[in-house]
Amino acid sequence: MNSMIEINTDTCTGCGLCLKVCSRKILKMSKGKAKIMDYPDWGCCQCGLCMSVCPSQSIQIAGLDYSEFAAPSDTKMGFEDLEVLLSSRRSIRSYKDKGIDREVLDKVIRASALTPIGSPPTNTEVLVISKREHIDDLYQDIVRCWKKTMKSMNNPIYRVVSGRVAGANQYHALTSHALPSASICCEATDSGKNIFAFDAPVIILFHGNKLGVCIVENCWLAASYACIAAHALGLGSIFSGMIPPIVNMNAEVKHKYGIPVENNVYSCLMLGYPAVKFKRRIPREHKDVRYLNTNPFYVEGAVEKERC
Repeated sequence: MNSMIEINTDTCTGCGLCLKVCSRKILKMSKGKAKIMDYPDWGCCQCGLCMSVCPSQSIQIAGLDYSEFAAPSDTKMGFEDLEVLLSSRRSIRSYKDKGIDREVLDKVIRASALTPIGSPPTNTEVLVISKREHIDDLYQDIVRCWKKTMKSMNNPIYRVVSGRVAGANQYHALTSHALPSASICCEATDSGKNIFAFDAPVIILFHGNKLGVCIVENCWLAASYACIAAHALGLGSIFSGMIPPIVNMNAEVKHKYGIPVENNVYSCLMLGYPAVKFKRRIPREHKDVRYLNTNPFYVEGAVEKERC
């Protein structure tokens, strides 16, 4: 793995900045120059931090090019502006009958790629569905498969097997939330209403190899950044929890939309121009916030016992 790193000792200034940012700690100083350790505990993960910080561009990692490392901008958004942007976003369930230009979608996708990565290099893959016939086709697949799943769940043997395969937590989510929601959505479909996708003009699926490191987190981070970028561009969005499980359970559906069979969809974002404009922001807070700067076992008025 470390063969992918090359250090130009002729231009290396010996500043040592690369050692400070290397998360794998595979670099060392030798005779005033940066050098790769002879027997490091880790291999290079291609995060590019050493190249990003090197003042003389003396480090080269295979697959990365300095021409793609743009200098960071000194312009920063103030916290107040960021708070206004984030707090003004709402989940949109009603969209204008208007498509989204490719240029705008490209910006959303570019922003989604700027997320932190659980373990470099990135393993998130993105599928953008923006043609109405493809969205309608996916919608029909989702309705058909959910109806089939609900019918199968009437079989007690199927329920037992599903519970053992999915595990207690996932099975509880399926029976207490997903199936009731699917039932409502399918009933609405039969009456001519699309509340699986809310007639959104664009659906974005974030997926990756099921065995990928931190793939679930990476997909959700990318989708969250896309959601914020969409809002900044005047778009509305909403996450869907009903589409990913159907895609993941059906190899045929995966094949139809070009998703590798070894991949799973972990987050789904639907986009469009909002049909309504909200006039007020809704306050949001965490259920609980605690700063652990005192002994958590301390009880006021009681004698604190010595603990090991």
